[in-house]
Amino acid sequence: MQEKELVNSTTTKVVPNVVIDARMVGPVLHGVARYVTQLIKGLAELQTEKPLNYNLIILVQPGFKPNEAASCFKQFRTEIVDAPFLSVSELWAIPKVLREIKADLYHSPSFSSLLWSPCPWCVTVHDLNHLHYGGTLKKAYYKTILKRFMRRARALVTVSQFSQEEIASWLSLPKETISIAYNAIEPSLKTPPTQNQIQKLLAEHGLKVGKFFLCLANVKPHKNTKLILEAYKAYRHQSDQSCAWPLVISIDALKGHEYEGVKFMGGMKEQDTIALLNTAGALVSPSLYEGFGLPPVEAAAIGIRLMVSAISPHLEGLQDLSPSEVFWVNSSDFHGWVNAFHRINKGEIGPPSEASRKKILARFTSYKLGQKMDEIYQRVLDEGNASSFKEKE
Repeated sequence: MQEKELVNSTTTKVVPNVVIDARMVGPVLHGVARYVTQLIKGLAELQTEKPLNYNLIILVQPGFKPNEAASCFKQFRTEIVDAPFLSVSELWAIPKVLREIKADLYHSPSFSSLLWSPCPWCVTVHDLNHLHYGGTLKKAYYKTILKRFMRRARALVTVSQFSQEEIASWLSLPKETISIAYNAIEPSLKTPPTQNQIQKLLAEHGLKVGKFFLCLANVKPHKNTKLILEAYKAYRHQSDQSCAWPLVISIDALKGHEYEGVKFMGGMKEQDTIALLNTAGALVSPSLYEGFGLPPVEAAAIGIRLMVSAISPHLEGLQDLSPSEVFWVNSSDFHGWVNAFHRINKGEIGPPSEASRKKILARFTSYKLGQKMDEIYQRVLDEGNASSFKEKE
């Protein structure tokens, strides 16, 4: 793709290059990869209204092929970086590419950090999870490399008021210096797979529409999956087996453990995730900690019943729901989760109303995400080049 140029009667000016790191985007979208995909969709939507004031260049991994979820990437120039996401080699591979493509602004939408860059940068840090639940190396990475990278950034961004306050405290900065660019709901949630595709998936796993619990998580400690599996086991033991719903969970089976009624799905394809979200009886989201917490917001938007941990990001994301539209549970309350399984199974909690769904769909859009980041990119570019940049003391 050729660079755009701004032309007037006296000068020709090359439009600046804004570069987004999207190396984490692959066939299965999790967390940051989903966020980045929605960001690029939002920027693509903006571009249909009027051209962006910069060339957008996307860094991708070797062999990257845009699937349906990432089809928006085709609207922009991509550059391959031969360094795995969050690898040591990215420390020199990314600056090399940035120099070669004459980048004017680099956006790291994750905690992937550089020791040096040939251009100014902005960074989106979703949470401080690894400071709370990470191992020694990850904590050291946050406290040294990431912290320095953030303090030297031209713009700091996060995804919720909760994370804004936590990050501001960690960096000893006013929270107003950190912008919030909320996650976006996947638009295709509103147009689920065909009935044939859905029926095939459900039949393959022995599931019935509206008669199973769905937990979209991973095995990281803050996702609280071990507690929820034990709570489900207790619920199952206390229930009439003919009435107990199965639990579908997006992790691999745990070795040495038996959980009757649990369907371990591992990493799921995007279309399978959407199909299950649209047909689940309830979404289970037991996290101890999140920066935002997208699955319950997505489930609420399509009218699926919710049993959700009462942590600040969930309360913030689901603020449009009334108390009768979600079953809140203390994250570590084992008996509370067992009770929630029973009450949802008995139909004591209804789905979000149409009015609440519309509010959520309007609040979290890819267009708003793209619009917010476009404003940030433009502001940083307008502030001048790297020579005017000074490290925050």
